[in-house]
Amino acid sequence: MAAIKRPQIFRLLERLLDGRIKKIIPKYDLESEEGYSYPEIDAILETPSKETIKILDELYKEGILKRKFYDKIFLCKECGSSKIKISPRCPMCKSFNISKSRAIEHLECGYVDLEENFRTERGLVCPKCGKKLKQIGVDYSRVGTLYKCEDCKERFSEPVNTLRCMKCGTIFPQEELVEKNVYSYTLNEAMRNNLLLQIKPKRLIENLLRSKGYEVQSSVPIVGQSGVRHELDIYAVKKTDSSEHKIVVGLSGAKDEVPPEEVLKLFAKATDIGANETIMVAIPKASKETKFFADHYGIKCIEASELDQAQIKLKERDEAKKEQQETDLSNRISTMAINKKTTNP
Repeated sequence: MAAIKRPQIFRLLERLLDGRIKKIIPKYDLESEEGYSYPEIDAILETPSKETIKILDELYKEGILKRKFYDKIFLCKECGSSKIKISPRCPMCKSFNISKSRAIEHLECGYVDLEENFRTERGLVCPKCGKKLKQIGVDYSRVGTLYKCEDCKERFSEPVNTLRCMKCGTIFPQEELVEKNVYSYTLNEAMRNNLLLQIKPKRLIENLLRSKGYEVQSSVPIVGQSGVRHELDIYAVKKTDSSEHKIVVGLSGAKDEVPPEEVLKLFAKATDIGANETIMVAIPKASKETKFFADHYGIKCIEASELDQAQIKLKERDEAKKEQQETDLSNRISTMAINKKTTNP
C-alpha cells in the first residue's frame, strides 16, 4: 500500500474508519484548473486540489476506497483546463460576429425573416409583399430563431459551435472536447481490518502519551489563537490545577528526505496553538537542513524508516529523558550535601 506510506493520509483514513467522514463528495470549483475539487479533503491532507485528486485515485487503485460516478467535466484538448466556453460561428465565413433573433413567417406569402426586419413604424409589415401583419396565428407565426452573420450577412438556423479555452486560447471543434469522469468516494469496508493494522503504530505513540497522563486526540483540527484551523496528527494535553502542558506531534513523510518546509509548517501550528513541546517524526529521515531548522525552532526531530519504529524511538527518548532527570536530581542532592558539609564543618 504505497499511498498510505505518506503519514498525512492517516488523517483521512482515521476519519473514514471512525465515521467522521462517510462519503467524499466533489464540489464544482471555477477557480481550479480541474473544474472541481474536494475542499474538505484538501484541508485534512493540506494538499492542493490537484494533489488531493491524485491521492484519492491512488487510494481507489489500491482498493482502499470505492468510487462512484458523480459527473463529467469537460477539458481543453491542449492544456487540460476546464475553463472553456462555447463560441458559435458562421458556417459560411467562420466569423464569430453573429447575432440571433426570433424569426417570423408571413403565412400568406410564406416569407421568413428576422423579426427586426418586419418591424416598421406601422407595426409588423412583410418586407416581401408589403402587407401588414396584425394577428399571430392568423397573419404570421414565430418559427424559432434565426442567426445572422454581421460580416458576410448570411442567415442560418444553426451556427457551428466551436469551443475556446479561456486559459490557452485554443479554438477547437466540439467533437475534440476531452471528457473526464468525476467520482465520489467511500471507504472499502473489506479493507477495514487491514487499515487498522496499518494505523496501529500511531496508536502506540498515542498510548505512550496517555500512559504519561496526557489526554490525546488523533487527526483533529484545532483552532489556534489566530482563529486559523490547524490539522494535527497527534495533540496531547496534560492538565494540572494551575496549568496545562501541550504536546504537538507531526508526522511527515517523503520519498527520500523530509524537506525543511515541514518544520516551518509544524512550528507555525505549534506556536499558534501554544504548544509547550513539539515533536516531528520524519519518515524515512530528515534532510540536513530539516534537522538544522528543527533544532533552531526547538522541535524534537525523530527519524524512523517506518512509523512503528517511531514509537520505539519515542519511548527510548522518554526513558533517556527520565534517566537524565534522575541523574540531574541526584547531582543536585549531592551538591546540596557537599555545600551543607562545607558550611557546617
